[in-house]
Amino acid sequence: MSSAERRPLRAAALLLSCSILWVGVSGCSGAVPKPIPPAKERAGAWNRRGLAAEARGDRDGALAAFREELKINRSIEDTAASAAALVNLARLHRLKGEVAAAKEKIDSALLLVPPGNPLFPETAFEKGKVELAAGDLPAAKEWAGKAVLAETGESAGRMLNLLARILFLEGRAGDAQTRAKNALEANRKAGARGEEANSLRLLGDIAAARADRKAAEGFYLEALPIDKETAESGKIASDLRALGTVAEAQGDTAMAIAYLSRAYEVSRNGDDPREAAAALLEIARLREKLLRGNGK
Repeated sequence: MSSAERRPLRAAALLLSCSILWVGVSGCSGAVPKPIPPAKERAGAWNRRGLAAEARGDRDGALAAFREELKINRSIEDTAASAAALVNLARLHRLKGEVAAAKEKIDSALLLVPPGNPLFPETAFEKGKVELAAGDLPAAKEWAGKAVLAETGESAGRMLNLLARILFLEGRAGDAQTRAKNALEANRKAGARGEEANSLRLLGDIAAARADRKAAEGFYLEALPIDKETAESGKIASDLRALGTVAEAQGDTAMAIAYLSRAYEVSRNGDDPREAAAALLEIARLREKLLRGNGK
């Protein structure tokens, strides 16, 4: 799971922090703090359980917790909290590959979150991610664009990363590069290290697609220590695989094998058997290439 994906949903976290801040301010003023209604307290507890479960990789547990939160929020017509829970549910279903369920949840959230609502940028962003997972690039680009236009805070770089990735997938490398550079600048300004690495990796992919191998290598090498800093196993493996591909393109098969061997170890120990197996297949192919005398 990516850093953005592991990170608690900004909207949901904001709702909790605002309620805590309100109580603290009331206490400081000398007024008697207004008690939180029991239903809202229960909903907040389920929200915290969901975020904790997601952080430790228990997506099923997180889904169950957010469903309970949503049920309580709907029972008291807490629209903002219901929307946040729906976005959380949509994200988790998407990460589990349950695209139909993700679409149902995010579309329900959008009914509660009109443009101009503080939750709209995050909701539009997740809608873009869901449409991308469904393979609908035009719809994904439309919603990513809405998220970019609506977000003016620290998440701007994350939204730009998504739009840049979609433009790249559409074959618009020049536009994608411009957006990715803007995203990189925004993420660095916000101190969003995980998203900074995402920007660098995307710029590496764009450079590699243009056969600018030295530039691609530079971007991947910049992303790698950041992903190590944030301890994102899947992203570290992705950086290493990309560096292996660049090394092979540069004619250094031995270096490509070295990078892929590192990627294999990261994926194997990161409980990602599919990526570990893919790395092993590439290593076998490259070793055969060396045996044939075609490698460096």
